[in-house]
Amino acid sequence: MALSWNKSVPSTEAPDQGLQSPITFWSLTLGTFLTVMATLAGSYARYVLHTTRLDQNHLSVAAVFPLLLIALFLVRPLKLSRGELVVIFIMPLIGSTMPTYFIGKMMAYIAVPHYGATPENQWAIYYGNLPAWAAVPSGQGLQWYYEGLPKGMSIPWEIWIAPVFWWITVIAAFYGCCLCLMVILRKQWIEHERIGFPLMEMPLAILEETDKEGIFSIPILNQRIFWIGFGLSAGIILWNIISYFNPTVPVIPHTSVNIEFGRVFPPIRTRLYPMVVGFAYFINLDISFSLWFFNLVTTLEIGAFNAVGYSAGASDGLGTDPLAIGAQAMGGFMVTILTGFWMAREHLQNVVRKAFKGDDTVDDSDEIMAYRTAVYGFLACSAYLACWLFVTGMDIRMIPIFLFGVLVLFLGLTRVIAETGLISIRAPLMPQELASYIMGTQGLSQQAMVGVAFSYFWVGDTKTTMMPALGHTVKLFDTLHAHKRRLLWSVLIAMAVGVIVSFIYTIYIGYTYGAVHTGGLTSYPWENLVTKSKSPFGVRWEPLNFIAIGALVTAFLMALRYRFPWWPCHPIGFAAGSVYPVNIVIFPIFVAWFLKLLILRMGGIQTYRSGRPFFIGLILGHFVGAGISFIVDMIWFPGQGHAIRFSD
Repeated sequence: MALSWNKSVPSTEAPDQGLQSPITFWSLTLGTFLTVMATLAGSYARYVLHTTRLDQNHLSVAAVFPLLLIALFLVRPLKLSRGELVVIFIMPLIGSTMPTYFIGKMMAYIAVPHYGATPENQWAIYYGNLPAWAAVPSGQGLQWYYEGLPKGMSIPWEIWIAPVFWWITVIAAFYGCCLCLMVILRKQWIEHERIGFPLMEMPLAILEETDKEGIFSIPILNQRIFWIGFGLSAGIILWNIISYFNPTVPVIPHTSVNIEFGRVFPPIRTRLYPMVVGFAYFINLDISFSLWFFNLVTTLEIGAFNAVGYSAGASDGLGTDPLAIGAQAMGGFMVTILTGFWMAREHLQNVVRKAFKGDDTVDDSDEIMAYRTAVYGFLACSAYLACWLFVTGMDIRMIPIFLFGVLVLFLGLTRVIAETGLISIRAPLMPQELASYIMGTQGLSQQAMVGVAFSYFWVGDTKTTMMPALGHTVKLFDTLHAHKRRLLWSVLIAMAVGVIVSFIYTIYIGYTYGAVHTGGLTSYPWENLVTKSKSPFGVRWEPLNFIAIGALVTAFLMALRYRFPWWPCHPIGFAAGSVYPVNIVIFPIFVAWFLKLLILRMGGIQTYRSGRPFFIGLILGHFVGAGISFIVDMIWFPGQGHAIRFSD
């Protein structure tokens, strides 16, 4: 029986009866294989080929390009169901969040302190506070990792066993929190609030029921308007590929003249990425309007600061610059998440009753994990992370503040991505900085400062993170009607395979090519540790005041939308519009908002739906073009690749 994407099927006593399970030999085999390839390709592309980063952003080429090929060429021969395709897609989607921006940087952080220490950087001062089991020990094995393995020598895997094992436990606890939280919130977000998940529009188009009459098995590929959008987006990339071989061929740029209001105002960059236009077309008009409107407002705000000589401060290097704007956005994130919990209070009460009292009136059969497992799992994983932070040295008073910041950051990013379809967004303010500003660092011991440095290993660069991938996973699983519990296996396998392969391959690349040449000298936590230790401070009221301002503005915008349904400014736009790198792709979001507004005003909802294939084509054309560029670089330009950019 073919699976329907409609959620109108009522629950019965035996919902799985007669429906094929998505967990099959082919779905798990292909999904696992693609997860391995996504992790390998992500590291290989960045560290060896120096080409398009296949694992960057919250929807990666490493997940989309294989899905398209399988949907085109393997669905009919292998008789794959839509459910199996969903499983095949979500596994590399999860795996591609790990290789470089998460585990790759973690590997650098645990290896560099004993190798990169010099009298000038003063890292050795903190050696007495470094847990031996959490960092790679000094010695010849570590030197070979950075400088390359001598001929005839074998990789000294034994020096990595202890630190990698303990960091895998941290990853498991962190991923467990993310998974359990998404299970707990799925019904609220998808069924009650009906969040749109614009990033999934293109994958869902590929996953539509097979067209038995058209040339292509994917229905949308049989529409001419799709190929116009596809040709526009892919054509730019394919034309630029010619310049790889012949530099005299003019390149089609994605940048234009910046919009400037004056000397004191930061420029608004007019980078036109067709793929971002495609995704932004599926954002609600009030949200896309609010993204570019509040970006404009913060641009004027920064200009006003500069005009009066006020220093808005610099971020810690992983947050949004200037610090005042990042702090404002963090305040918006806080109110968004706390208000979301308040709106979900009835649902959360049901979850708690089911988890602790086994209330039979609460149905969790539609979840991939029972509510009891999710709640106890979240509590256990959170407790482990708190214990880890304490053992590595973080001040016990800082731990709850830091973990609250982690919750706000990752759940906030996931919520923003789910509502806005932003394929790239990073942290407005890091939880470490939030905790430091609230407590100050003057009273912290050297051990406590080392504990803060260790926390950057798993809460650092947020260019790719697990929780948004899990949010999209439960969204896609929601389109399936049966065998929900079995779907959990695909998620767990993807997590385990992605983590293990990423660690092993990163170590292999280091010894083969020398981590000095592949980015293994990334040392931000240790440099930040020395800087903060040399310049301790008390409670920092300025960024805290901006957090409060951001929270108040967001709360005011929510109140206006509640009181006046026509109010056009959405609070999520204030929270996300100024965050890096949204602030440099705001122009294509404006273009998509304007086109969508024009289409709805002139042709109505039917014309808007008719235009959907064109914008899907813009998105898919980029992914196909980026995939082809990667293949070209792999064959003809290894080590001298060419990046296909859409956000920087």
